[in-house]
Amino acid sequence: MSKTSAEKQVRLRLVHIDFWSATKNSFVVALTLSLVLAVFNVLAWLIMTVLGVVDTVNGIVSSIVGIDFMGLTDLMSFPSVLIFTLLQIVTTLVCGTALGAFTALAFNFIARITGGIRIAFTND
Repeated sequence: MSKTSAEKQVRLRLVHIDFWSATKNSFVVALTLSLVLAVFNVLAWLIMTVLGVVDTVNGIVSSIVGIDFMGLTDLMSFPSVLIFTLLQIVTTLVCGTALGAFTALAFNFIARITGGIRIAFTND
């Protein structure tokens, strides 16, 4: 492929990532992931309840243990699933935001030592 005269390549070096921008962006990504996981949890509970998966597994465990085992039914109740989902949302938000912030700090520290990452752009 030959380069035309209008095509120009620019080489830049990424040496700094703004901490607050990385933190805000990682928060938005973590919030989106949290909402997707929350919808998935509620839909999975709904499908398993409608199909009777919890009752079937509860019956299998009861027949193996030999006593009436109602622990799984209590564990898979809607309030329990909502509490688990809320805890999952909070954990994902906190850990995802912290991961983005610490990654930006680590990149900035390493970029000071190594000089950053060289990136090439072309004008198409």
